[in-house]
Amino acid sequence: MRNTTLMLGVLGWLFAFSALAQNTANPDAPPVRQEEGPIKVMNEPPKKKPERAPSALDKLRLGGSIGPLSFGTVTSIGVSPVAGYQVTDRLALGAGITYQYTSIRYRSFGSTAAYKESYDNYGGRVFGMFNVFESINLNAEYETLNVQYRDYLSNGIARRKWINSALVGASYSTPIGGRFIKAFNIMLLYNLSYNSLVNPSYPSENIYPTSSPLVIRAVLF
Repeated sequence: MRNTTLMLGVLGWLFAFSALAQNTANPDAPPVRQEEGPIKVMNEPPKKKPERAPSALDKLRLGGSIGPLSFGTVTSIGVSPVAGYQVTDRLALGAGITYQYTSIRYRSFGSTAAYKESYDNYGGRVFGMFNVFESINLNAEYETLNVQYRDYLSNGIARRKWINSALVGASYSTPIGGRFIKAFNIMLLYNLSYNSLVNPSYPSENIYPTSSPLVIRAVLF
């Protein structure tokens, strides 16, 4: 009987020590929830809200350009506000009106005297821009301008004439993140019609308002 009582006492002491060890082993452990709610099992990731398709207003592009720029015998500075439409992710089409200030240094026909004359040109253009690789674009334009020239067969009186040009080239774009003005572009174009745009009274004189077929523009578009 004594041995049985002693054994029961030892077992009780061991049980109490074990319970105390369990409670003090990790005092910072969070309490164990006895009842857990139902677990929701997801068969697929949550669906994202579909993006809204771009509207016609979202595809509208606005901006303007400075150019052509030319300095020397022919000094020309032009400005042209433009509006366009993003037809696809790569292709944009647009149109604009053009104003140019032009100053020309020349010699009168049959004279050695030098003269300088300034006048205004105006007109419009339509254009296309196609993105070929990241920031590189191909450009094409058709431009019509009303320009002034000297009629040397009528004592050098000033006359005006509409001239048309086809231009092709490339541009480099730097995105600026605007809603309607998407990027800043440096554009280099070549006027395919340049050699035919001559003074009717003096074919050796070109009347396009740049001193070469190259046209440089800085364009926000």
